[in-house]
Amino acid sequence: MVDWGLTDEGKFFCRSCHNVIERTKEVDTEDVFTPSTRISSISRGLRKKKELERGRDWMVCEGFQVILKLQADALIAMGVRPEFKDEILWTFWRRYLQKSHQAYSNHLDRGVRSKIYTDSDSASESLHLSGLSGQSESETEDPLSTPRSPGSVVSVSVASVCSGSLDGGLYSIRKRREKTLMSMPMTLAFCYLSLLWLREPVTLAELLRLVAEGHIPYVNVYEVLPEEMKLFGQDAQLFRTETIPSYSVIKRDTNRIAVFLDLPCFPQITEDCLLHPNLLCIKYLMETNLPEELHTWVLRVIKHAGMGEVRFLTYDPLRRKGKLLNYDIQAAALIIVTLKLLFKLDDKLEWCVSLQLYRLRVCSSQPHSQHCH
Repeated sequence: MVDWGLTDEGKFFCRSCHNVIERTKEVDTEDVFTPSTRISSISRGLRKKKELERGRDWMVCEGFQVILKLQADALIAMGVRPEFKDEILWTFWRRYLQKSHQAYSNHLDRGVRSKIYTDSDSASESLHLSGLSGQSESETEDPLSTPRSPGSVVSVSVASVCSGSLDGGLYSIRKRREKTLMSMPMTLAFCYLSLLWLREPVTLAELLRLVAEGHIPYVNVYEVLPEEMKLFGQDAQLFRTETIPSYSVIKRDTNRIAVFLDLPCFPQITEDCLLHPNLLCIKYLMETNLPEELHTWVLRVIKHAGMGEVRFLTYDPLRRKGKLLNYDIQAAALIIVTLKLLFKLDDKLEWCVSLQLYRLRVCSSQPHSQHCH
C-alpha cells in the first residue's frame, strides 16, 4: 500500500521515502488507486504561521462589539445593574446591526455576504425589549428573540486588502456619507442611551468623567482587542483614539442613535428618579458645600418654570419636538439661577462688583498705581 502525501504546492510525495513526484499524468482509469490508498495533506508550518500573523477574518462591527462589552462590564463593576448589558445594551446593539444591514438582515453591505453569530455571557438573556415596535414580525423575530450559540463565526466572500478587518475599507467609505455608522464616540452614546433607559443615576458628564479617569475603556482601547483581530490600515481610523469626545458630540450621537432605531418613549423621569432635578440639585448642593436651605428655593424655581413635569423630563425620540435633555447641566443652571435671584444679580451687577474688587486688590498691592485714582 502506498501512503501518498500532498505538498503545499500540490505535488504528490511518498510519506515513507519522502520522494516528490515531479511529473504527473492525467488518467481516466478509476482503478489506479485502490480503496485502501490514503491521500493526506501535510503542512510544513508555513501556512499556519501566515494565518497567525494575518489573524482571523473579522468584521468592523465585531470590533465595536468587543469594545461595547468591555465598557458594559466596567459600568456593571461600578454598580450599574446587570440587566444594563444583557437586556438593554445588547438589544439596542442587535437592533442597530439589523437596521444598518450589518447583521441579522437579508440585505447586508454591498459586496460582502456575511453571517454573524454574536456571543452572550448569559444563557437566559432576554432579547426582547418591551415597547420596541415598528417593524414587521419577519424582520425582528429571529434577530431579536432567538438566542445565539456562544462564539463568533464569520463567513465572507470578499476580503479587504487595505485593512485588518474584512470590511474596514468599505466601512470608511460609507462612513463619509452615512452618519449612523459606528465610531468610537458612538460606543459611549450606546452606553449612555442604555443607562438612560434604565434610569441609572449616571449623567452624561459623569460618564465622561469616568472615561477621563480610565474607569471605562476608551482611549487606546484597541490594544485590548483579541490577538487574532489584527488592526492596521483603515482600521486605525475607526478604532484608534487618543482624545475623549466632547459632551455635545456624545449627546448628538445618542439622539441620532435613538431616532435611527425608532425607539419608543423612554421610562418616565419621575420624582423618585435620581435624574429628576429635585434630587439631582440636592446632590450638587452637597458636592459644592452650599447650604441645604437653598434647596427649598430651588424647588420653587423648578415649580415656577415647569421643569419638574414628567412630560418635560421624559425622553421621547419620536416626538416631534422631543429632545434629549442635559439633566446635569439643567440642575446646575437651576442652582445658579436661584442664587442670582436671592442675591439680585442680573449679569451686570456681578461684573461691576468683580471689577471693583480687582481695583481694590491692585490698590492694596500698589498704593501709587493709576488704578487707585
